[in-house]
Amino acid sequence: MEKRRWWQRAVIAAVLILIGWVLYVSSKQIERNRRIQDEISTLQTEAAKIRRENETFSERISYFATDDFREQEAKKKLGLKKTEEIVVGVKPTPGEEVTGAVQEDEQSILSGNTGNENMANYKKWWEVFFGVN
Repeated sequence: MEKRRWWQRAVIAAVLILIGWVLYVSSKQIERNRRIQDEISTLQTEAAKIRRENETFSERISYFATDDFREQEAKKKLGLKKTEEIVVGVKPTPGEEVTGAVQEDEQSILSGNTGNENMANYKKWWEVFFGVN
C-alpha cells in the first residue's frame, strides 16, 4: 500500500508539473501572438499612410503632366505667352513713388500712429469718411 501511495503522489506531482509547464508555454505563445498582432496593426497603419501619400503624389504627377500646368509655368518662369494673348504691363507714374509713401502710410495705419492720438474718436471717423484733414 505504501508503494501505491508513493506512485500516486509521484503521478499527481508529474501531472501538476506537466500542467504548469503547458500553462507556461501557452502564456509565452499568447504573449508572442499579441506582440505579432501589435506589429501587424502598426504596419497596416503605416501601409495605409503610405498608400494615401502615393495617391497624393500620383495626383500631383498627373497635374504636372497637364497642359495647364505647363502653360502656367512657362508664363511664370520663362515669361512666355500664347500667340493670341496680349500682355499688358502697368507702371506707376514717374512722379509717384509707390514704395516709399505707400509703405510709410501702411506702417502708420497698422501701428496706429496717424498723428491723431489725442483727437476724439468721432473726429477720426469724420476724417475717414469725409477726408477732412
